[in-house]
Amino acid sequence: MDGPTDVARPGLLERPGEPLALGPIGRLGTTAAPDNQSETAVAASGSLVVAGFNDFIGFSLPGPLSFSGVMYSTDGGDSFTYSGRLAAAAGTEVRGDPSVAVWTRSAGPPVFFYASLFTNPAGQHSLCIHRSTDGGASWAGPFEIGTAPSGSDFPDREWIAVDPETGRLLVSWTHFGSSGVTIRAAYSDDAATASPPTWSAATTVGARPWDGQCTFVASDPHGPNVYLAWESYPFTGFSDTSIGFSRSTNNGVTWSPATDIGPGFWHHLAPYGFDRWLWSVGGLVVNPIDGALEVVFAASQNGTPAGDFGDIRYIRSTDAGASWSVPVALDAFPGADRAQCFPSIAAAPDGRLDAHWYDLSAGSGRDDWTDVFYTFSTDFGAHWSSPVPVTPAPWRNEAGNNFGAPHQGDYLRGGVSAAPGAGAAPLAAADPSLVCFAWMAEPRVGSTGADPAVASIFPPAQFVPLRVRPGSVGVVDYGCVNFDGHLVAGEYGDLDIPLENIGRSALAGASASLASLSPDVSVIDATRAYGSIAPGAIGTAVGRFRIRLSTAYPCGEPARFRLTLSASGVTSSYDEFSLPTGVPISTTTLFSESFDGVAAPALPAGWSSLGQAGAADPWVTSAAAPASPPNSAFVPEIGATTFTRLEAPVVAVPASADYIEISFKLRCALSQYDARSAPDGVSFEYQLDGAGGSHFATADADQFDDRYTHNLERASGNGSGDRSAWSGISAGYQPVRIRIPGIGGHTVRPRFDLTTTDALPTGGVWIDDVKIVAVDLGCGACGTSAVALDDTPASPRVELLGPNPFQDVTALGYVTPRAGRVRIDVISIAGQRLRTLVDRYAPPGVYSVPLRAREPGRPALKPGVYLVRMTAGSDAASLRIVSL
Repeated sequence: MDGPTDVARPGLLERPGEPLALGPIGRLGTTAAPDNQSETAVAASGSLVVAGFNDFIGFSLPGPLSFSGVMYSTDGGDSFTYSGRLAAAAGTEVRGDPSVAVWTRSAGPPVFFYASLFTNPAGQHSLCIHRSTDGGASWAGPFEIGTAPSGSDFPDREWIAVDPETGRLLVSWTHFGSSGVTIRAAYSDDAATASPPTWSAATTVGARPWDGQCTFVASDPHGPNVYLAWESYPFTGFSDTSIGFSRSTNNGVTWSPATDIGPGFWHHLAPYGFDRWLWSVGGLVVNPIDGALEVVFAASQNGTPAGDFGDIRYIRSTDAGASWSVPVALDAFPGADRAQCFPSIAAAPDGRLDAHWYDLSAGSGRDDWTDVFYTFSTDFGAHWSSPVPVTPAPWRNEAGNNFGAPHQGDYLRGGVSAAPGAGAAPLAAADPSLVCFAWMAEPRVGSTGADPAVASIFPPAQFVPLRVRPGSVGVVDYGCVNFDGHLVAGEYGDLDIPLENIGRSALAGASASLASLSPDVSVIDATRAYGSIAPGAIGTAVGRFRIRLSTAYPCGEPARFRLTLSASGVTSSYDEFSLPTGVPISTTTLFSESFDGVAAPALPAGWSSLGQAGAADPWVTSAAAPASPPNSAFVPEIGATTFTRLEAPVVAVPASADYIEISFKLRCALSQYDARSAPDGVSFEYQLDGAGGSHFATADADQFDDRYTHNLERASGNGSGDRSAWSGISAGYQPVRIRIPGIGGHTVRPRFDLTTTDALPTGGVWIDDVKIVAVDLGCGACGTSAVALDDTPASPRVELLGPNPFQDVTALGYVTPRAGRVRIDVISIAGQRLRTLVDRYAPPGVYSVPLRAREPGRPALKPGVYLVRMTAGSDAASLRIVSL
C-alpha cells in the first residue's frame, strides 16, 4: 500500500490550559481558540512576547467590529494567554492585517504597538494602532494614524517599526487612491504616551507607475537612518518583479527618491493550498552589529510551474542600500518545482540572522503539504545552515479553503530574534528566535480555519535535515490476509521508512528510532541504520521496522508514530507520520447521477441552476460534443463577471459512515493567464446540514485526486477569487475522487461553481457521472488470535487493491522484495503492450498505482480481459484483470 494518507496530530499545538508541545527544533504552542485565525505578526522584549493575527472567532453583527486578535507570553514563549480581539470604538472597525512592534525603554516597561487596518466613524478607510505597557495583557486604543484618506481611498499592507534610540514609531503602507497606487510613510514621537498620538503628515515615498504593495520599514538602532522596501513591478527584461527602496537619513522625516533593487526577478507562483499568495517581498531588517540591510524575498527561476514555483532568496547591503549582494537561495534545492514562499527575516543582537518561510517540499509538487522551515547564519549571511522544519509533521494547507474563512494569509511576517529587556545584558548567540505562523488544523467537518502558532526555536544548531515524505512509508502486513494493503487489530506490520536528506551536505551515520504515539500500537524492531545519505537523496534502512496493533485496536483510527532522527555531527531531531488502519466492511451508494435520464437542456429532478452574481449563464444538460454521450451537465463561459452554481439534491450520510467518497468526471475549457493562475475557474463544494456557506473540496477532504490546477484572480466571480479551482484546457474528461472523513450523521448538498471575470470566453465546463458512496471501516473478518509472522515474500507480487472487474478506475498493489528496477505493463490478450504503469528503480517495499480505463494520450482499455505483468530483476509476476 501507499503509506500514510493523512497526518493526525491532535497534540501538535496545544489548547488552553495544556502544556506546550515540543517541536523538532524547539517549543511550539498557542492558546488561541481553534479555527479562523491567520496572518500573523510577533514582537518580543526580554521574556515578554506578543503575537497578533487576524481573528474571526465568533464575531457578530451589528456593533463595533474587530478582527485583530492577540495572545501574549510573560515567560519567553513557554506559555501563552489568548486575550481575544482588540477593542473597536462605536462606529468603527479594526480590520486586522496586523503588524506588531515594541520599544524597549531604558526605564519603565516596554511599550508594544499593534497596527491594524481601520474604518473610522465616517466610513473612511484608514490605519490605527493599539498600545500596551503590560506585555500585551491590556491595550489602549484604537488610535487612528494621522488623517483619514478622503473618498474611497484606502491604505493597505501597513508595517510598523520603532527607532530604539528615540521611541519614534514609524509606519509605512500602500495607499490606493484615485490617482493610483503610492507608497507612503509617517511617524509619531508620542505614540508611547499620548491618547491619541500626534502624527506627521504622510510622505509619499514611491509614486512610480510600477510601485506596488508589501511595505517594510526598518530603523538603524545606532543612527538616524531609516529604510523602506516594497514590492514593485517594472516588467523589465526577463522578469516582472523587483524591490522598491528608499532611505531616510533623518529618522523618517524626508526620503530619497524611490529606486529598485536589482536585478529583477519573477514573482513566485501560487503554491498549491495557498489562497493568498501575491507578495514575494518578505522582510527587511537592519543588522544591529554592522548596520547592514538584510532582505529576503521569494522568486521563481523563470515564472513557470515547469521551471520552479519559487525559492527563498537573500540579499545584503553594507552601504545603506547603495549596492547589494548577489541573491543567494536559502532553500537547499533551488529550482525544484516544490514551492517555498512568504519568508521573514530577523537579526539578533549579536548579528545572527534567522529566516523562516512556508515550504511545500514535503509533498510532490502538486499537493498542499506545508511546513514552516528555519535556517540561520552566524557570519552575516556568508553561510546558512541546512533548513529544517519547525513543525513536527506537514499539514494540509488547503484545509482552510472556504468562502469567508481566513486562509493562511498572504505573508509570514512573524520572525523575530528576542530583544533584551530593560537593563538586561545583550543576548548571547545561544538565545532563541521566535516565529509566529498560521497552520491548518486537521480536516474536520464544519471547521475550516487556521490557527496561529508561536515557535520558540532553540539555540542555533544544525539539526538533522532528514524527513519522511507523506505517502512514502511502505507496509507489509501479516495476519488476516498477507498483503491486503490494510493494517487491522491483531496484525503485525513491517515498515519501510525512506528518509530524505533535505540538507545542503551529505549525512554520515544516519539512523532512526521509531516510537508509537497511539495506544494499543507497539514497536518491536525500533531502531534502524541508514548509513550515508547524499543531499537530496533518499536513504533506505538496513532492515525493516516492525510494529504490532493490539487485538483491541480501534480499526479505522490512524496509527501515529514519531521517528527520532540522528546523524554524525548534527543535533538529533524527529519527524511524525501516521498510517491508516481498518478495512471497508460496507459501502453504500448514497447518490448517483449520469444526467442521461432527461432530455437536454433540462436538469434532473432535484438539481437546480442558481445565478449567484452577474449575468445569467445557467447550468443545463447538453448532448452537444464534447459532452460525454448522451448527456452531461454543462455551463458556458461568458465574457462577464459571474458566479453561477449547479446544486444537487441533499444527501443524508448514515451515522455509521467513517467517510464518504465523492467521484465525478470533469471537463473544462476556460480562460487562464498561465498554468497556475486564471481569471475563470470551476470548483466542487458542498453545503453541510443545510446551513451556512460552502465547504470546498479540500476543506475537509483527506484525499483529493486531480487537485485543483489554478489559483483564481481575486476579482473572479464578483469577489469570490483568491482561491483554488480548475481552469484552462483539461484535455478531455478527468476523473476526480474526494474522500471526506467524519461526516456520518450529517447531510451534504453537492455544488459545482463557475466563477468568471470579463475575460474572453473559451468554452465552458462539463460534469458527468456524479456518485457519492458511504464507507464504514472496521477490522473485517480478522480474528483476534495471535498472528504468526511470515518471512517477507521472496518474489515480487502484484495484486488488485480495487475492484476487478472494473469500469473507470481500479488500483494495483505490488511488493518488491529487494531494490532494483521494477516495470509493470498492461498487455492485451494478443500480447500487445498497451500501457506501462511503472518503470523505475524502487527500494524494497510495498507500493500502489492507479489504473484508469481512460487516460489522455494513452489507448483506452476497452471492455475485455487484460494481463498485468510485473518484472523485477529476473523475477516476474502477473494477474488477469477485466475492464467493463
